[in-house]
Amino acid sequence: MFNRTKNIFIFIIFFTFFTFIIRYYFSEQNIILTNKSRTNYTLLLIQESQNIPLLKNDTDNIIVYKDELKEFKNKRKKRFWENLITNSNE
Repeated sequence: MFNRTKNIFIFIIFFTFFTFIIRYYFSEQNIILTNKSRTNYTLLLIQESQNIPLLKNDTDNIIVYKDELKEFKNKRKKRFWENLITNSNE
């Protein structure tokens, strides 16, 4: 008997709790406050984005292109058969 009464009481509390939460969440007051907060945040974001300093672009001509294939061919030891293939017409 006590266990059943306890369960009913817990169910009522649980149901009441969620009912109040849902009522507050969908109330006009909460919707208005949420919209005001979002609007203030958006305005603040726009103002702060206008105050961001612009930096000068200093990335021109910083890439050095290397011909690594030619360097590799010059450093590598030539094989006998490579000389036969490349010098056959000369």
